Amino acid sequence: MRRQTTTLQIQKAMKSNFLHLIKAEVYNKSTRKTEEIPNGKFLESFDYLCESGFFADCIGWHYDNNLHANGYIIECGRYNPHSENIITAYLEVADSATEEEIEKMLLFEESGE
Repeated sequence: MRRQTTTLQIQKAMKSNFLHLIKAEVYNKSTRKTEEIPNGKFLESFDYLCESGFFADCIGWHYDNNLHANGYIIECGRYNPHSENIITAYLEVADSATEEEIEKMLLFEESGE
C-alpha cells in the first residue's frame, strides 16, 4: 500500500543512513520513455530541493516496500495529473535499520493545525 511522505522525511532517512539510493529514474508520461538518473545527480538535486525551504514539502511523494529487494520505492508525479514526469527512486535498507524505524521516519501524518 502506497503511503504519503515528504521530501524532508526522505532526506532524513537517507542522511541517517537507514536508506541508501540504489538507482533513480524519470518516466515521461507523454513519450512513455524511462531514463535513468545518475545517483550523484539525483542526490545533489534532492539535497538542493530540501534546502529550498518551504518548497521542499510542495512535492507529493509516495513510498512503498520494494517486494523484489530489501528496500523501498519512492515516487513523485504518478498521482499528479498536471505532472509530465514520474520520478522513481529505489532505496535499500541498511543492515542496522528496522522496518519500524523507517516507517516512523517516512510516514506523513497531518498535523492538527
